[in-house]
Amino acid sequence: MPPKQKSGKKGKLSKAEKEKLKKEEAERKAKEEEEAQLRAEEEERERQERERQEKEERARIEAEERKRHAAEVGELNSILEGNLTALENQNAERRAKAKWNRYMLCDGSPDPTIPGEINTYMNLWKEDDSKNDIESVLKESQLTHSLIGELSFLLDDTPEEELSEKDAANYKQTILELETLLAEKLDIATVDLLKNPTHDDAASMADQETSNLQLVQQNERILLMLWGNLSKNPRFKTFEFEEQNFGFELTKQLASLDIAIRIMHLKYDHLSHHCRTFHSKKKKKVVPPPPEPEPEPEEKAEEEKKEGEGEDAEGEETIPGMEDLTLKLESEQAENNEEEKKEGEEEGEEKKEGEEETKKEEEAEQAPVEEEEEEEEIEEDEDVVDLRQYQPLGGVIYFDLLHLPPQPKNAKGWLMTQDVCDELKRMPYPGNDNKLGQTLSGTLPMGQTLDPKAIASAAAAAEALGAPPVGLNFTLPENVLFSEEPQMAYWSPEGKHWRLDGFADMKYDEDGRTVSVKTINFGALTCTQDKHINMPFQSWELRPKQANNALLTIIAALVEIEIEIKEGLCCFRQPEDSETKPELENIKDKWVTPKELIQLLYSAGVNVFPTTESKKYVSISEKEDLTEEGVYQQMALTASHFAFSWSKWNAESGTEKIVVQGTELLQDEPVIERRKQKRKEKDEWSLLMISSQRAMKLRMTEFDDQFTEDFAEGTEFHADLYHMVLDLSTEQGIDRMKLSSFQFVDAVYQLLSATRVITYS
Repeated sequence: MPPKQKSGKKGKLSKAEKEKLKKEEAERKAKEEEEAQLRAEEEERERQERERQEKEERARIEAEERKRHAAEVGELNSILEGNLTALENQNAERRAKAKWNRYMLCDGSPDPTIPGEINTYMNLWKEDDSKNDIESVLKESQLTHSLIGELSFLLDDTPEEELSEKDAANYKQTILELETLLAEKLDIATVDLLKNPTHDDAASMADQETSNLQLVQQNERILLMLWGNLSKNPRFKTFEFEEQNFGFELTKQLASLDIAIRIMHLKYDHLSHHCRTFHSKKKKKVVPPPPEPEPEPEEKAEEEKKEGEGEDAEGEETIPGMEDLTLKLESEQAENNEEEKKEGEEEGEEKKEGEEETKKEEEAEQAPVEEEEEEEEIEEDEDVVDLRQYQPLGGVIYFDLLHLPPQPKNAKGWLMTQDVCDELKRMPYPGNDNKLGQTLSGTLPMGQTLDPKAIASAAAAAEALGAPPVGLNFTLPENVLFSEEPQMAYWSPEGKHWRLDGFADMKYDEDGRTVSVKTINFGALTCTQDKHINMPFQSWELRPKQANNALLTIIAALVEIEIEIKEGLCCFRQPEDSETKPELENIKDKWVTPKELIQLLYSAGVNVFPTTESKKYVSISEKEDLTEEGVYQQMALTASHFAFSWSKWNAESGTEKIVVQGTELLQDEPVIERRKQKRKEKDEWSLLMISSQRAMKLRMTEFDDQFTEDFAEGTEFHADLYHMVLDLSTEQGIDRMKLSSFQFVDAVYQLLSATRVITYS
């Protein structure tokens, strides 16, 4: 049977039911909106109440900090002054003892600070012809270098108030005279070798294959290599001092001439300090700009009176002598007002002129304000090396083309020698022509152009001018780290600076550390490297090991270094997990003073010590100098028990505020994964923000996404970082900090101030 049909539609709502549902839905939405509004209002009230409480709490903490601000500042200044006094006394005793020991020294060496003794020494050596052989000169050079080092140390170590300008000038002049005398003696010894290359005592000086002169003499600081063209073989091309890793390549024209090649490697730089850009720019004292035109006398007196009252009410400091000046002006003004009524306009004009003269006298009495003002820049062409941006490394290489004097001849058993002067004759070479040097390097003065094809074939162009370049190859010193391909430079005696032009076809083998180059420049050569290649730093950390013992780690752009500080000394170490640099092995684990370590690292090619001009060449997080120096002093005071580290938020805090991470550390263990910058416990470190007015612990952490200056709950504001650290330290940590010696504090401060890790990270 077919199924029965159902009557009506299933689930169909009536109109009344639909209206009811709509009404219920509207009521539900209205109720939800009302509840949401109530919740929002409640949250807003809670937020406002929380902000009000935080504002009140901050005001309370600031009020308490203001009460103890003066006491904390006074306590910190007392500690710093005490350490400074102890340090000055120690240094004064050390200098006095060194002076006494120098006076009592009986080794026959002259005192370079006494003009009579040092002049006698130089005159005797200059006139003594019996010690002109190379062995005697090299032996005597050791004493000369010792005397130069002694004077250089005195110039650097003696405080300005103890070293007069006259004595400083005399020391510098003596250093110059000693350097000049040593150069003259080396030249005379070279002439002696060139005049007598075949005598019996020098039989080993001749090469058996080519019969040419070859000689090597050296000591710890000077390596002299001499080659003489005795055979004049036109097919001669190259010669190699194999053991010394120096070689040269001559042109056809030179191979048939009476010439000698002297390569003298001085393992020190005695030229750069003569360059204008070697020294940092000095600050100039400038007088404040003249004031604006003054108002009429009556208005001026009223304004000065109001300003004086306002300044006294606000408690601001006034210029010394300003109160007396104000009283004086008020008194004069009252008298002048009476005179004006009696004497008329002419007397008023005279009075006004008198006031202007009085003001000028007062302005003259005020001390000039010291401001940093850049000295005038002398325009140099682009080939002059700026020693504020680049540093010579590896010493100075003298590559000299010399005239070979007439050689002795055997005639019937007689040795005939032509009598010639002892002056070393350097052969002129067209490379001394600056225009030719510019052609070779591909640069010309402004306004002149050079065909690109000529630039590409610079060596050929030079050869066409009759001055084909000469080849030079050598291995870089094994104790100097070159982090990039070095640039060759030659010394210009006329300009007293290093220049880059006159070189071509330079090749650098990074693995073998060898340099080969063609040049038309004879004379003093050197290798240069960018001073700031390791800046800015990636991160840094200062952590304590124990009382008076800390470790400063700097991860620079290309190297990672550790400096351990113990008492007043420090030593360089390479982290075990970092790439080993064999060039730095000879300076590792040597305990020296901070100044000596800075010089050792700088000379080895590891420059992590910015100068006042470095900010022009490096992207930095610039901070106020006084605030930054104050933070370094206070970090040094607490370095025995408290660790500090780089924070990424330091760059976000502006120039007036400094942000670092800090934590108390009483165990000798690393507290930072330097590569990943992550920590197992986020609360292990606190973010500390320091300004010229106060120090505080921030609520945020290093891992937050946005920078805020909200202070951490349960903490106080302090006048300085030192007292902030005390507030975060345990009694055990404070007891260890109190054991810190002033020598240790000073050593830590010197290294922090020299590296400026806060600004250059």
